[in-house]
Amino acid sequence: MRDEFVHSAKLAIEAGFDGVELHGANGYLLEQFLNPNSNQRTDEYGGSVKNRARFVLEVTKAVADAIGAERTGIRLSPWGMASDMAHYPEIDETYAYLAEELQKIGVVYLHLVDHESMGAPAVPAQTVATIREKFTNTLILSGGYTTLEAIDEALESGRADLVAVGRPFIANPDFVERLKSGAPLAEADQATFYAPGPNGFADGYTDYPMADGQPAGTFSPSYQA
Repeated sequence: MRDEFVHSAKLAIEAGFDGVELHGANGYLLEQFLNPNSNQRTDEYGGSVKNRARFVLEVTKAVADAIGAERTGIRLSPWGMASDMAHYPEIDETYAYLAEELQKIGVVYLHLVDHESMGAPAVPAQTVATIREKFTNTLILSGGYTTLEAIDEALESGRADLVAVGRPFIANPDFVERLKSGAPLAEADQATFYAPGPNGFADGYTDYPMADGQPAGTFSPSYQA
């Protein structure tokens, strides 16, 4: 299974990608190993925090060795509850250990997502602070960042090196311009996510208007991407 991650990472680089992000969040396979509610193994990959983190770290190390740690990032979602993955007492211990070991591997970034804006409990500030202390390469925070003030605070406080924005960009083709001008943000229609409508995948992706009401296709940004 580990070799499949490595093979896919190599193919991505061959295809011209700058790097890959391993998905260790949102209830996907890597997180399933981390959570004792989903990981019921009794071998060296189950039980203790160290054992449950073993597969994640082995995959990360193998991918970093194959394509370079400078091309390898990983996404994690402590305190997330995707796929009915319940919380457990060792959450903070688990992610503190992961952050420390990922620093040793030298991955270029750790992408930490907070699902509070989607109904999950917020990631405690102390959890983020501990991860920030143990992982000193680039730390990306994401989840519910919809104002320039919130983004600036995360960066200026030192809690993050970068802030990632996802859903607001889907509904706001001029998202950056709206932040600059203070224009209100449009809400994304989640019913159209990942599924084609009558016009294919254009529905819900290319049909959101800009703040001035013009079609998205007419947008000419004045900033450098």
